[in-house]
Amino acid sequence: MESKDRKGRRKFIAKLGLGTTALGLGTINTFAFSPKKKETNLKSQPVNVGFITDVHHGFCKDGLQRLQVFIDHASRRKLDFIIQGGDFCHPTPEGNECIDLWNSYPGEKYHVLGNHDMDKGTKQQAMDFFGMKHNYYSFDKGDFHFVVMDGNYILEDGEYKDYGNANFYIDQPNRSLVNPEQIEWLREDLAKTDKQCIIISHQAFDEIWDGWSSPSRFAVRKVIDDANNRTDFQKVIACFCGHHHVDDHSFINNVHYFQMNSASYFYVGEGYGSDDSRAMYEDSLFAFLTLDPRGTINIEGRESKFVRPTPAEKNHPDAPRLSASISDRTEIFSEKR
Repeated sequence: MESKDRKGRRKFIAKLGLGTTALGLGTINTFAFSPKKKETNLKSQPVNVGFITDVHHGFCKDGLQRLQVFIDHASRRKLDFIIQGGDFCHPTPEGNECIDLWNSYPGEKYHVLGNHDMDKGTKQQAMDFFGMKHNYYSFDKGDFHFVVMDGNYILEDGEYKDYGNANFYIDQPNRSLVNPEQIEWLREDLAKTDKQCIIISHQAFDEIWDGWSSPSRFAVRKVIDDANNRTDFQKVIACFCGHHHVDDHSFINNVHYFQMNSASYFYVGEGYGSDDSRAMYEDSLFAFLTLDPRGTINIEGRESKFVRPTPAEKNHPDAPRLSASISDRTEIFSEKR
């Protein structure tokens, strides 16, 4: 179940510092260079990332096989790390095969929590199952600072509560939230780094046509804008998410927002899917990202097609918007002046 990997390249203009400083929850100690110095670009190396999201093991009967395709491809490449963007598997005995396969990858690997990871357990159980010390965190790799966020909170009786045991099937304004403590942590974390930053979340912080972006997106984007306005370079350059099972991109206040498609399917509802309510993709979808501090952010995606009958053949109202691919993309960034 494979398709040809697709390659694409473009360039963005950015100036960053050199040095790798791993950190826990928002702690940075030293910086080797200022991102504004041209000479650092001569020494910088691209950061290469394997990205997969929304495998949905336990919901898609071939989820494990789709993950295997990704692990096989990632293992043949020289990557700095791989990351899964949420909706991975349930913290149950049935999920052991999924986490074992993930852990078979020999290099660095990171997790993002997705809402369906808490369908059959608490958030803490999902974190323990994945081996996550924190539900949101940050780390440095090369010249970049990566921020992993958790948009899995509900608002109930004025209190932000963790997702757990499928408690999040409530009205959209009260779910997919980022709690206020995390918003403040994000503000402090971005302030502490002199590197350019990439934010990774499960739910989208930009806009999406189906209206299911995180209700916290405005608060998050305010923190991003403030961080960018306080520096003489573009501090936050991109946000990546899964969750929505679409292949999309937007550009808001000089920040790129990439919505990465599911490895498996698009949820079309009863009567429209090739497998019950799921419009399955023929091939496993994932992407390889190349972040080059000298000027390039490149997404090498994968092209597939819907298993028949397709959403178009079933006359799904949103069929023209749907994609069974992750597009090759390259976007240009300019240094903030």
